[in-house]
Amino acid sequence: MGRYEKVLNMLMDYDESIRLAVISNTSGDILWNSKRKDAKLQVPLAETKKALKRESEDWVDRCKAADRNALGAPLYHITSFEKTKRVTLPIDAFHLLFMSVDNTPMKNTKKKSYGKLVEMGKILSIVDFVNTFE
Repeated sequence: MGRYEKVLNMLMDYDESIRLAVISNTSGDILWNSKRKDAKLQVPLAETKKALKRESEDWVDRCKAADRNALGAPLYHITSFEKTKRVTLPIDAFHLLFMSVDNTPMKNTKKKSYGKLVEMGKILSIVDFVNTFE
């Protein structure tokens, strides 16, 4: 099993709210993916592929912007919808990790809920851990 498959397996084992995890190249082509068996994808795969292409182009722009300003390098991007969060982060210079995460509002809250937290620190740690072995 290669490192990309390891990342996908570890992420799916780590967090049950991850419905889909995809590794794509910088052109947005899906190379590896893992979908939770009981998960119903809310966006057809064809639309996800289009989003991956846009996201890969956006990453190039974000990296160029990092060279021009004091913000530093981009780490990840989260787009939050009512029912899902879409998370994108670079795995290496040539691949992106895309995740669709359940964002169903939390129950038993006194105030309005805007969905679930995505623990990016742990996700980035998994990616870094797997990358140290390749």
